[in-house]
Amino acid sequence: MCKMARVAAALIRVMFHVVAVAVPVKSLAGVAKVAFALINQRCLGYMDQAALGRSYTGTFCGDALVGAMAHSWRILVQGLTSLMFLCVHADEYVRPPPSPLVLVAHDKPASHPQQVHISVVGANNMRISWVTDDRKAPSVVEYGKSPGKYTTLATGEHTTYQYFFYKSGAIHHVTIGPLEPSTTYYYRCGRAGDEFSLRTPPATLPIEFVVIGDLGQTGWTASTLSHIGAADYDMLLLPGDLSYADTQQPLWDSFGRLVQPLASARPWMVTEGNHEIETLPVVEFAPFVAYNARWRMPYDAGDSPSGSNLYYSFDAAGGAAHVVMLGSYAPFEEGSEQRRWLERDLARVNRSRTPWLLVLLHAPWYNTNEAHQGEGDRMRRAMEKMLYDARVDVVFAGHVHAYERFARIYDNEADSRGPMYITIGDGGNREGLALRFIKDHKSSHLSLFQEASFGHGRLRIVNETSAVWSWHRNDDDHATVRDEVWLESLAAAKSALAKTARRHADEL
Repeated sequence: MCKMARVAAALIRVMFHVVAVAVPVKSLAGVAKVAFALINQRCLGYMDQAALGRSYTGTFCGDALVGAMAHSWRILVQGLTSLMFLCVHADEYVRPPPSPLVLVAHDKPASHPQQVHISVVGANNMRISWVTDDRKAPSVVEYGKSPGKYTTLATGEHTTYQYFFYKSGAIHHVTIGPLEPSTTYYYRCGRAGDEFSLRTPPATLPIEFVVIGDLGQTGWTASTLSHIGAADYDMLLLPGDLSYADTQQPLWDSFGRLVQPLASARPWMVTEGNHEIETLPVVEFAPFVAYNARWRMPYDAGDSPSGSNLYYSFDAAGGAAHVVMLGSYAPFEEGSEQRRWLERDLARVNRSRTPWLLVLLHAPWYNTNEAHQGEGDRMRRAMEKMLYDARVDVVFAGHVHAYERFARIYDNEADSRGPMYITIGDGGNREGLALRFIKDHKSSHLSLFQEASFGHGRLRIVNETSAVWSWHRNDDDHATVRDEVWLESLAAAKSALAKTARRHADEL
C-alpha cells in the first residue's frame, strides 16, 4: 500500500512540475497548496451551507452535483491523509501486528459532558476540561464536598477547532478553587449530565505519581488503565503520545472517553509526543492543534510561566517536588524560548525547600532499543548539562515502546550526581512493542533493567530523602511488579556531602 502511495506521489510531483512550467509559482509545494486551498475552500463552503440547511448554488441539481463532489473530496482527503501519515513512518523499526482499537462511543444528549479530565493549576486550583457536542453549552462547573450538594460555581471558557472536514465540539476549560489538599470534591460540568468526583493532591509528602507513556486506545491500553485504577495514587504523569489519533480527529474524542474514569478523578499532567504533531506535507496544518485545544496544561500559571503549552512546570506536595515537562518537538537549541525558560525555571528551584526535581520529555536521551535510535541526541546535547547542574533526580521518557531503566548518568558515563533515566513508553499504543534491544550498544553497561512489555510505573516520594520507583507489568488479570528501586534525593546527598566537608574542616 505504501509503495502505491509513493507511486501516486511521484505522479503528482510530475503533474506539479508540468503545471509549474506554466504557472509562476515559486515551488511545486506552492502549486500544491494553491490547488488544495481552491478545492478545499469550495468543498468546505458547500458543507457549511448544507449544515445550515442553505443552498450553495441556488439550484437543486447544482447542490446535488456539488454535494457529490464535496463528499468524494472528503473521502479522498481522509484516505490520503491516513495513508500519507502511515507511510511517513513506513521505514521505522518493524513492530508486531497492532492491537485492535477500543472505541468508546458517546450515547448521551449533546449537552452532556464527555471526555472529562482534570489538571492542577498553581498550588490550590484545578482545571476541569470537557467536551460537549452542543457548542452552546455553558462553561460552568458546580462543586462541593458532598455528593449532589454544590456550594460553589465557577465559570470558564470554551473553544473549537477544525481539521479538514472535522469540527470539534465545544472544548470547555474551567478553573475551580482554591481547594483544600487531600480532599474529595464532587462536581458537575455544564449544569448537565453525570456527577464526578476528584481528590486533590496532598500538600506535603508522601505523594505517589503514576507514570505512563505512549498510551493509545487499544486492548493493551484498557489493561494498563485497569491496573492503574486498581491501586490508589495522587497524580498521573504522561510524557507524550496520548490518543494516537494521527490526524483522524474522532479518535481524540474516543480517547477522551476511554480515559475519563481515571482522568476525571485524579490530575493528569501531560506533555506532547510526535503523535500529537499531526501536520502533513503540502497541507501544513498548524502543529498540535488538537492537543493544545483539548489538553491545556498550566503553562501560564504559577511562578514560572513558559508561554507555551508544549513545555511547563509545576510544584507538587507543597513544593517538595518540582516537575518539569519538556517539549521534545518544540525548539530547544541555544537561544530558543524553551531553553531560556528552562534556565529561569531551574534557577528558581531552591533544593533546600524542594528536595525532589523530576523531568519528563518524550524522545529518550539514553536508549539501547533498536527503535528510535539517536532521536533524542540533539536535545540531550542542548540541555543535559542544565539538568545535571540542577541535580535533577529522575528523567522520564516515552517514545520507545518498551521499559528501560538506566543508572545515574551524565554525558554517557555513570555519574552519581546525574539523573536516573527511565523510558516508559509501554502504555498500550496500537503500534505494539519494540522487542529488540542492542546488546553491544555503547550505553548497554549503563542499562540496568530492560523489558519489552506493556505496563505502568509508580514513583512514591516517601520523604525529603527517599523515594521508591516500581514498574508494574501487565500480566493477565493483575499488574506484576517486575522492577523496583529505592532512590535518594540528590539534594539530600549534596547536603550530606556539605555537612561532611564542614565536619572535616572543623576537625582540621
